[in-house]
Amino acid sequence: MVPTPPGGYSGYLARAASRWPERVGLHFEGRKWTYRELNDAADVAARRLSADGIAEGTRVLLLVENCPEYVIAQFALARLGAVFVTPNPSWTDSEIVHAIRASAATAAIHTPRFAEVAVTLRHAVPVEKLIDGDAPEALEYGAVDHAAPLYIPFSSGTTGLSKGVVHTGASLCGGVEQLRHHLRLSEADRLQIALPLCHIFGATMTAAAMSVGAEVTLFRRFDLEESLRHLKDAAVTVWPMAGTIAHRLVERDDLDPDDFASLRFFMWGGSAIPVELARELSARTGVGVLCSYGMTEAMMVAFNPVDQPDQWRLDSPGCATEGTELRIGAAGELEVRGPSVAAGYAGVPSTAFSDDGWFRTGDLARIDSDGRVTIVDRIKDMLKVSGFQVAPVEVEQALVVHPGVSEAAVVGRPDVRRGEIVVAFVVRSDPELTGEALDSWLRTRLASYKRPGEYLFLDQLPRTAGGKMRRGVLREQVNPARRDQPNRS
Repeated sequence: MVPTPPGGYSGYLARAASRWPERVGLHFEGRKWTYRELNDAADVAARRLSADGIAEGTRVLLLVENCPEYVIAQFALARLGAVFVTPNPSWTDSEIVHAIRASAATAAIHTPRFAEVAVTLRHAVPVEKLIDGDAPEALEYGAVDHAAPLYIPFSSGTTGLSKGVVHTGASLCGGVEQLRHHLRLSEADRLQIALPLCHIFGATMTAAAMSVGAEVTLFRRFDLEESLRHLKDAAVTVWPMAGTIAHRLVERDDLDPDDFASLRFFMWGGSAIPVELARELSARTGVGVLCSYGMTEAMMVAFNPVDQPDQWRLDSPGCATEGTELRIGAAGELEVRGPSVAAGYAGVPSTAFSDDGWFRTGDLARIDSDGRVTIVDRIKDMLKVSGFQVAPVEVEQALVVHPGVSEAAVVGRPDVRRGEIVVAFVVRSDPELTGEALDSWLRTRLASYKRPGEYLFLDQLPRTAGGKMRRGVLREQVNPARRDQPNRS
């Protein structure tokens, strides 16, 4: 098993500040933060949060986009034994209200945009006041309970509503340690991160980099031109990315391999990579693509060997990560047990988590004699758009609230850039209703990546004699190639 480091998650920053106090740990929009400054800021934030009533076990929403305060807040909350809850800041107010109920959060650190929602909670701390001004009196931190909940990111579920995934201090550190180990991260690395910190990949990559004293440049949001400019100027060595970035790169006609010379690999893990795309990306940049496999509930599951590029495969995410066990369960479903598997869902019982530590991934897979994993398909109806999970039922529920809609069904259409595009089949009660009107309706109800990219209108939805939706029929309409595949509707 992967051991939890001394001091747990909060200890990563403290040890970096002790070992490399004047080394720059974080760049953000022209400002440099040394590890000492980051650690001092985390102490200031912890004292301020404690003075505001946040204590061990308090569940605190981080309603903040990428910025240094986001990173500081996570370490500060960990020092208090509080739980950081990380919904996507692109969510609408109604989605945030659901996150509050699902996670049982009673506090929030928030930007002005979320002030109205945040003030409904017991404690609301504006992010601009987190480290501003003089710190309260010094605070003695208690012992760390690694088995207690520490981190609740969100994963969409088949019920249609996002579920809070409860990671303990031990499982969060397990994921960080696995990333550090399998990427062979060191103090010589320079990372640029535009992934949202609310996403488990962005959060753990940042922590893994700081655990070894590496230098991180954080972007508020992704900008390809800025990323390419910084990649060259700063000689970036690690650039974790979502699939959409790779598509945008190969569409360019100005790629120069010299600009990518410092990069150790392109890391890909959010979705399956089209083999031809990966080959073209490597051929035009001179950088290999390192495939991996993970999820919110189990973080890092499988990796190709980073120090053996000749063993990298594009059709497989590799073998089980350090300390992780894999097996094929009923109906060919991949199951995982290991140090980064979550404790369960917040307030929602689930058969996906077993009492003996196994998690059912919902993915059909094969494991060959060498231990290599091949992901065949997803068992559930979940979609994956630009690296984010989308539950069809959630979109359907938002659609049928419209007074001009009587029924709706959602499936995914494969897309080379985004992985999948949400396609909505709609039965109208108002014959004049248009796709543009529905898209406008959903803008205040769903995040942009959840909204359909295409609307198709039907007189009725296909159903079985028992009334069950025949999603397989709808999938065939948007993806004729599936007609030769087993019907999983």
